[in-house]
Amino acid sequence: MKDLPRARSALKRAEAAEDDVERSLWLARAADLAIDATAVLVGGAATNLYTEMYVPTDIDMCAYLDESDRSALIALGLTQIQGDHFEYVFGDGQRWLIEFPDTTVDGNTVSVRLADGEYLRVISLASLIVDRVLQSTDGTTVTFDEAVRLVYATFDRVDFSVVEAEIRRRSKDLPEITGKYEAVMEEVARLRGATGSG
Repeated sequence: MKDLPRARSALKRAEAAEDDVERSLWLARAADLAIDATAVLVGGAATNLYTEMYVPTDIDMCAYLDESDRSALIALGLTQIQGDHFEYVFGDGQRWLIEFPDTTVDGNTVSVRLADGEYLRVISLASLIVDRVLQSTDGTTVTFDEAVRLVYATFDRVDFSVVEAEIRRRSKDLPEITGKYEAVMEEVARLRGATGSG
């Protein structure tokens, strides 16, 4: 799909964005247009999209890059830090990292409309919840809190039957994911009860 003129246009939209969520989406779209594969936004930036708030993070996009992709990202104005990690410095001095982890999306994706004719592939909300719960099995408070934040912020939009089916599927290889999901849901229930959102 490599289209550097459209990538440069998307980058201008990122520069002109009114908030950091919009900035992250247009920067991701610019990177997507600079490479041959269709990239999928995952991780913290996807979480921020669904929670409608921004917590500074890097932008993770699932796509395998080749040398022509790396060269195109550099031509777009990104600096290659190491491997498939790139940095973009905005006109206002903000430094943003874009990383292409060597993985594929294990789950579903959706297409998010940014403007007429401009779409970005993003991990689906249900698949992202499963991914965040999976990440929280590392035992750190940060990843657990992010999983809780995502579920709490999107509670009324989530199809939990889809999430739970995926948790059951993953638990065959990672039994601890079930307990971690239950812990996340207990904390979300506690928070919702404390705020009267029940």
